[in-house]
Amino acid sequence: MNHDFSTGVATNVSVLTTSTEALAANEARKYCVLVNDSNETMYISLGVAAVMNKGIRLNANGGVLEIAGDHPFRGAIYAICSSGTKNLSIFYA
Repeated sequence: MNHDFSTGVATNVSVLTTSTEALAANEARKYCVLVNDSNETMYISLGVAAVMNKGIRLNANGGVLEIAGDHPFRGAIYAICSSGTKNLSIFYA
């Protein structure tokens, strides 16, 4: 696996009880990692609105989703949680 980048962006998003855009679509994105930095389970969706209890589950207190490889997903990434205002830490390049 070739992570062909030398710099990236560290950020965070406050995930709400409605579908929250965590990362906008970006055709140049080569890598992304999402870390649930909260005490509540989150659900991630790729390209469409996130829905509770569907999609990619990120467990509380450090659940991780890494998007990498030869053909990384470059569309918008969405998240949702049950009580809102929970922190999702993000690094992308």
